Amino acid sequence: MDFEAEVGSIIEFDDGDSHRLAIVVDTVGKTKLVIHTADGDQMRTTEEEITFFLGSDSAGDRQRAQKKLAELDATVEGRRNDVDLEMAWEFVREDDEPMTARDLAELIFADDAPPTVLAVLRALRDNPVYFKSRRDGAFEPRADGQVASLRRQMEAEAEQQRERRQILDEIAGALDLAHDQRAATIEEAMGNHDGLRDAMYLLQDFAAHGQDFARRDDAVELLDELLEVIDIHLDGHMDQKAFYLMRELDLWDEHYNVYLHRFRIDRQLPKPLIAEAEEMAGVPWEPEEFRRDMTGWTTITIDAESSRDLDDALSCRPTIDGGWELAIHIADPSAHVDAGSALDEEARSRGTSIYLPTGSIPMFPRALSEERMSLLPERTRPAMTTLVIFDESLEIVDTEHFPSTIRVDRRLSYDDVDQMLTEGEEGRYGGLVQRLEFIADECHNRRTDEGGFSFDLPESRIVVDDDGDEPTVQVESLETNTPSRSLVSELMILNNTLVGRFCSRHDLPAIYRIQESPDQDLLDEEILAIPEGVARCFAQIRRMKPGDISSQPGPHFGLGLYHYAQASSPIRRYTDLICQRQVKAFVTEQKLPYDEEAILAMLGDMGRAASSATTTQRATDRYWLLYYLTNHGDEPMEAIVVDHYDDRGDRVSVFLTDCAYRSKCSLRTRVPVGESVQVVVDQCDPRRDVLSLRQAPQT
Repeated sequence: MDFEAEVGSIIEFDDGDSHRLAIVVDTVGKTKLVIHTADGDQMRTTEEEITFFLGSDSAGDRQRAQKKLAELDATVEGRRNDVDLEMAWEFVREDDEPMTARDLAELIFADDAPPTVLAVLRALRDNPVYFKSRRDGAFEPRADGQVASLRRQMEAEAEQQRERRQILDEIAGALDLAHDQRAATIEEAMGNHDGLRDAMYLLQDFAAHGQDFARRDDAVELLDELLEVIDIHLDGHMDQKAFYLMRELDLWDEHYNVYLHRFRIDRQLPKPLIAEAEEMAGVPWEPEEFRRDMTGWTTITIDAESSRDLDDALSCRPTIDGGWELAIHIADPSAHVDAGSALDEEARSRGTSIYLPTGSIPMFPRALSEERMSLLPERTRPAMTTLVIFDESLEIVDTEHFPSTIRVDRRLSYDDVDQMLTEGEEGRYGGLVQRLEFIADECHNRRTDEGGFSFDLPESRIVVDDDGDEPTVQVESLETNTPSRSLVSELMILNNTLVGRFCSRHDLPAIYRIQESPDQDLLDEEILAIPEGVARCFAQIRRMKPGDISSQPGPHFGLGLYHYAQASSPIRRYTDLICQRQVKAFVTEQKLPYDEEAILAMLGDMGRAASSATTTQRATDRYWLLYYLTNHGDEPMEAIVVDHYDDRGDRVSVFLTDCAYRSKCSLRTRVPVGESVQVVVDQCDPRRDVLSLRQAPQT
């Protein structure tokens, strides 16, 4: 403005968010003005922020100034509502001459008093359709085409505002209802209102993805607007507010798994596929002519007591020349599900079964994965068998891969097998288990000689029973190197290695597991200086490079092998099913279901599916572990220090031995790496993913 503000000047100023009226009551220095606003605020502003001068008046006291300004603002707004910019534009558009707000006030009202001019100026700011503002403060009429375009734009924006308001009103209306009515009300509204459905999905995605959500700004803007119209307080950061909004609407429960939402993992398979699977499970299976009958072999499964999808079985018998015949049987889902079928496409889209503390999410419907395909005892089942012939020195002299028909004689748990081996049980099953352990131990020793590594780290086993009012969580540390688990692991590694070699030798397109060598030795002086055990294992793991999948065979450092194609869990992993189908088609002289191009196309999909499943499993395990610690964290827990984060050693990483979980911890005294320390929970919040531990007080 081209005037010098004085005490008593009545002005309009820009506070950054809006234009407001005020009266100058004092000056501070050369540039600062002390003002009273129409809202009764006392503020400071500068002459650069003044947008209009309405005259002068006695400043008086704040109450008088506030009343005067409120009356003046009402007068301006009243005239603002009478401003007809379209009429003025129609009158002057052909002249194409710039006009000031005063000129337009005289044109529209035949009045150039300051309140009238300000009313026109506000109308011009609010509606830029008809006149374009210039740097000199004047306005020029727009061309006809510009006006038509801006009209459409303004109408679209107005419609968006009405749409947004309707969305906010529907959410607020649902929140005003009783809790037992909210979910049904908002779900019905979402079904009838596309905009509301999109808005709810936006907020749900924000709650699931967190602050890194690609559309975070859109979600925050919507939440900010919503928080202004609802009478409910939501805690936490904005993404957490979005989660708690879903809780208030009863769309999600307290323990809703946001990671399933993030990765679009549906707990339930489509109902038509479930029905198809159940119908298929009810039809007796007849072995094809090309299958070799292995039902005469004594065959066992070894798995966890809770497992339902049993996809591997073992047989072993001596040969007349002192050697052994080892048969590794892998369930054959392709006997029931054709490549490219609806069931197969659903399994491919999922990529893997997911095992959570609250239960499993199978890749195939349970009627197949836990019944028809599963190698249950005393059931005739289709399998793909790898037959390995050893001589008396346990050198492999021959291998064969073929479709088979098997019948599991007995299901054994890991505990059953450990007890058999500990007690030296003989007989049909005890002798078989001892033979299997003997072969597995030799395979392990040879892999180790070739540079393979195995890490003796316990795993956390978390089981959640959420049928009651409050979930019950059990957490235990599970040893992974028991004789039974090592036996099964080693023989599955053997199977996958031999299948990988077979695919490579016969140029069968397949998916291989590979792992590059670490940049540093895993047994150098620095590593060996760490006490043997958990701490040393973690130090070695930190040097390992991540594994990967490839369409070409390559070295797998951790296993000490070159050819390794996962093929031992086709019920649970789609990559294994791909490999199994290739081998089966080749040995039965059928067309390969996948060519090189198809394998390459699936690599990315399978990698993403595996990554999503792993992230979901780890995050869900952590959530329920934190929930468990929330209720048990005041009890001292034994932990092993596995790393120091600073030279002082008061910020460390510890491994909770009872939970088999690694976390950061604060110590009062320095504890060397590898030694035990008692810790307690300092802070724990499962929903906010917060866990901090501290050294337990000495007693």
